[in-house]
Amino acid sequence: MFLSIGNNLKATHIIGGDISYRCLGNNQYEITMTVRRDCINGQPPFDDPAYLGVYDSRGVRQINVANNGRLDMLYRADDTLNEVAFKNCGIVGGDVCVHTTTYKDTLELPFLAGGYILAYQRCCRNRTILNIVDPENTGATYTAQITESALLSCNSSPVLSPYPPIYICGNQPIEFHLAAKDAEGDSLVYALCNPNTGATPQNPRPTFPSKPPFDPVLFSQNYTLNDMIGGSPALHIDSKTGIMRGFAVPIIAQYLVAYCVEEYRNGKLLSVLRRDFQINVRLCNSVPEAAFNYSINTCKNPVELQLIDESTDQFSTIDFWQWTVFYNTDQLQSNTKNPIFSLQDSGIAKVRLVIHSKESCYDTIFKSIKIQTIKPELIAKNHLICRGDTIELIQSYNPAINYTWSPSIGLSCVTCPNPKASPSQSTKYLVHYEDALCEHTDTIYINVTNCTLDSCGITTIQKCLPNGMVEVTALNAFKQIIQPKNRNQELFWQIPASSNHPEYTLINQNPILLFKKDVFSLTSKMYSWKSGLPKTIEFADICKRTVFDSLDIECSGHCEELEFILSSCEDDYDVEHQLVYPDIICQSVCSSSCMFIVGLFETNGQLIDPSQYQIRWSTGSSGAYVMMMGTYFNTLTVEVRKGDCIWRGRYWKSCQQYKKARNPEGELQLNSGPLENYTLQQLIQHETKASIYDLQGHLVAKSLKQLEQLASGIYFIRTEHQESINIYKFFKQ
Repeated sequence: MFLSIGNNLKATHIIGGDISYRCLGNNQYEITMTVRRDCINGQPPFDDPAYLGVYDSRGVRQINVANNGRLDMLYRADDTLNEVAFKNCGIVGGDVCVHTTTYKDTLELPFLAGGYILAYQRCCRNRTILNIVDPENTGATYTAQITESALLSCNSSPVLSPYPPIYICGNQPIEFHLAAKDAEGDSLVYALCNPNTGATPQNPRPTFPSKPPFDPVLFSQNYTLNDMIGGSPALHIDSKTGIMRGFAVPIIAQYLVAYCVEEYRNGKLLSVLRRDFQINVRLCNSVPEAAFNYSINTCKNPVELQLIDESTDQFSTIDFWQWTVFYNTDQLQSNTKNPIFSLQDSGIAKVRLVIHSKESCYDTIFKSIKIQTIKPELIAKNHLICRGDTIELIQSYNPAINYTWSPSIGLSCVTCPNPKASPSQSTKYLVHYEDALCEHTDTIYINVTNCTLDSCGITTIQKCLPNGMVEVTALNAFKQIIQPKNRNQELFWQIPASSNHPEYTLINQNPILLFKKDVFSLTSKMYSWKSGLPKTIEFADICKRTVFDSLDIECSGHCEELEFILSSCEDDYDVEHQLVYPDIICQSVCSSSCMFIVGLFETNGQLIDPSQYQIRWSTGSSGAYVMMMGTYFNTLTVEVRKGDCIWRGRYWKSCQQYKKARNPEGELQLNSGPLENYTLQQLIQHETKASIYDLQGHLVAKSLKQLEQLASGIYFIRTEHQESINIYKFFKQ
């Protein structure tokens, strides 16, 4: 513990301690020793190990026990306490810091007539102790006595109480509750004891503690065993209850006190424990202590929580209150002394009160308060059910509340908290609920309808995705996801044009991704066949349903803008955007050729790099361009994805600015004639440099000789000869 209040007192080391034991059976005993030291000015650390001497009742060291009559108790750093108490105002005096550690070890103690005395010695005490002589050169001895009777009965000593507070306020009564606990129910007698001295400045940590009996400390003038700290009444301890009382004189002081606990069973002494500690007195002008009570009014809706301040400051006046109530997801606050909070529903209210005195000293307290409203959690005020169905009217309720329902028609009971309702027609039910303090009435309307299932019906559900788009899923009449790959059902999505994309159609895809604010229509066709008929489309019974919908949910998410250009070589898009159209794929839809190529371009005019995107053409291709037959020029669509972002486009033939085709005959030709008039060997003889590409535009060979090693198929050949560049389409068998 640490108390920060100035720095006019110094400390040296030992300020208190005690020893206790627990019998484990078979002569084995667990020894526990607590040592407290000054953690501001104390110089040496805790002993490691601490030397515990073992003596008989006459003071002879028992060399056959432990290590030649000494138990070496190792320091356990993880069991060391150095708590900090923030009292940074309203107190006059020096710093007080108490550092506590606990040693534990096991010791074998065979039966010994007269029993044992355990002792630990350390020097020295704080030089600021007021009630003993020469404290800076006075050491300490902590002991525990285990009698012969205790050994015979495998007795365990009492467990001492926690130490008193590290400081008290002067000019105030003292009351320390020091009652120990004894698991065996033995009689305990408390008495003030002389603190013992031990060790010296020359030998502050003796290897073997000196033998009993031990010398008591010398009290200063005006102080005695019966008057350890002055004041009236003098410090004393109740022999039965262990309550220590006295009065602190209003001076800044530090006192050394001690008390003993004697343990008896059937009139026989079993053990004697001795503890000493320091009492630090400070002058206090403000020590606020936060406290409050509360009351709950469940008759109000919402429930009212009244908080009642009961804080005190025996030296000053409290002039500020800060209440914070954490309730479900709400955080409510008030600076009123006794506020009232309105709380919806049931839950746990966590209340924090911070008080300030006029000296700006403060204290804080927390409490958790259970709030349970009398009002039950009903189903929706208006609820639709199918005729013949049953529904419970309450979702959750308080079993301490009395309920009455009316009318009784269609109810499983009228006095139970959660009846089941199955009315044959639409009915309004009233529920009356009350406890010892208040009562309320509420209503529920059950709308009953005839329910028929459209087996062909379809619905859609919408789901936000992290990228800000919306996933739309089609469900059948049984709320199952439609699998369009099943030949019995087809889906046709129609999405009108928007600022994000042109109009497009999707067939047999489920689910699909749309942009927010998109609208769409979905048509489902279900096919069935009468027994004995061929399962072809002309013999099918078709059940068709169409739904129209718009995206009505808001989704957030970041996507970089995707923008692309669809173009066939030398069409209006090529001319308008001045695209860098590779010659190898320049096969225009505007020419008379039966085949054409459409490419996908970045806005900078460059052909898209397929490795940077996920591309899906309606033809199934995934490259930077596709080859189509001329009659299908207005059916081509493409979807481009990058991460979570999507761009969709459709190609529309536009050739108003088309001037001429690079190949008006629709054939790729050599300078001197059609390609088929030349063999590969003739091409090799006439052309010097060549690059060979596949239909996706990928470079697959860098010379005509390498073409021989390629698989059969169609390739584009780009050649250079005498500053002339030629493009060929070549079918390799």
